Amino acid sequence: MQNISKVSNINNNYYISADNRLAESNISNQPVSMPDSEHLKSVNAENLKAYHPSFTAFWNLGRQEVQPVADSKLQFDIIKSKLDKKTVKQLESLQKKGILENHDSNDNSTVLQNLYKIVSKPRIQGLNEKIILTEVIKALDNPYAITQKFGDIPDSVADEITKETGEKVPEFAKNVVSSSCVAASMEFNLADRKPAEFARFAADLTGENYSVDKHIKVSDFSENFLEGIWKLREFNTINKLSKNGKEVTVKLQPDRNAIVRARVQTSYKDPGERSCIDVLIQSAILNFASQNTYNSITDERTGKFNPDKTGLTDFEKNFAEQVIFETPKYSVVYQNLDENGILREYNNNTREETKQHILKSLKLGQNVIIGYTHLDADKRVNGGHEITIVGYETDKDGKGSFLCNDTDDGVDDVIKISEEKLLPLIHHAGISKEALNADDVVVIPWREYVDDFQKILSEEKQQTKNETKYSSTAA
Repeated sequence: MQNISKVSNINNNYYISADNRLAESNISNQPVSMPDSEHLKSVNAENLKAYHPSFTAFWNLGRQEVQPVADSKLQFDIIKSKLDKKTVKQLESLQKKGILENHDSNDNSTVLQNLYKIVSKPRIQGLNEKIILTEVIKALDNPYAITQKFGDIPDSVADEITKETGEKVPEFAKNVVSSSCVAASMEFNLADRKPAEFARFAADLTGENYSVDKHIKVSDFSENFLEGIWKLREFNTINKLSKNGKEVTVKLQPDRNAIVRARVQTSYKDPGERSCIDVLIQSAILNFASQNTYNSITDERTGKFNPDKTGLTDFEKNFAEQVIFETPKYSVVYQNLDENGILREYNNNTREETKQHILKSLKLGQNVIIGYTHLDADKRVNGGHEITIVGYETDKDGKGSFLCNDTDDGVDDVIKISEEKLLPLIHHAGISKEALNADDVVVIPWREYVDDFQKILSEEKQQTKNETKYSSTAA
């Protein structure tokens, strides 16, 4: 089989952007929420000003570091003392399941160690360690509770943000329609498949560095050194390459406005909305994937790989997924869309082959994040969405269904979608090399950009050489 994957040419062809924003008329006029009483009770704040000295897009630390302890039982007891009864039960459940000892993280730290880091090291001012702990434990106990739904910004808070930052909060941003399905799906995958890494993200993003580092192999996100350097450069990453060129440390950092959203969700979170942890993890992923151009207030981005203001392209999503999960993957594109966004054909693959890619991934222990399209009567794309496939089952009649998580459906549990319904809608999926069929040939047209990049590097090297020669002559 040939050409199963055709990543659209960025300049000439239609480039599907995941979870495009719905029409503005669909934005609901929700009432301004009042501060969550349980959250306020947990910090004993007399008023919001006492709790939040600022909603600005800057951060500093709220308290001094306490003396750390190494004993795991003592760590557990200290964490437990910070929690309400409901969260204590969830923590104990994680202990019984062995999740607290899980150390499948980038630095080999355990879930327990990262939870303890949250209470033993300073947190960013305006965030609260008890709420952070509660939200992390809740997500680990039930990853399906993770959502992409933005919280509303009350007018009084919007006015304060404007006054302190000098940037007016747009009206639509007060009740923004989320386009963060890609990032929310990755966040779900972290909590579901790599709980220690999820806890590490939460601890580091709410801590003094407001960022999380990933030490990975260049081969995790590229097939050769040149391609890897091109990606690191074109995605405007903050990175440090090892001397041997085989490893790299990449920094993922939320945009500066993410802290504003996180502080709002700390005090104004309504049921069904994102937590402060959801805000920071999703913003870090979106910012990284969009070449550090994301704005958490408006949920918009710029960047060179997407002509749309919202969402991520399959190429951007795949790069971020490779880095975050340290797993080489191909963005396999199944639908061939013309320059007008109309579905013309499927890329030389049958639905059975698409199904097998997914089933093989599941067998390897990999959840599969897919992007599917919304099509009108003329097969024109009028939107897209990302969900995660976590399993597959057949009924008594032999009909198959995919078990999925949708971060935008308001359901804190797995859902079923029949393969008959879902397979024709799949536009792209991140598939690891070992899950592809032996005769699959993945065509990646954007590699022509790598060739151009090689020419640029050569020209820059020659220019540096000429400048050095000129300087020596002048001296």
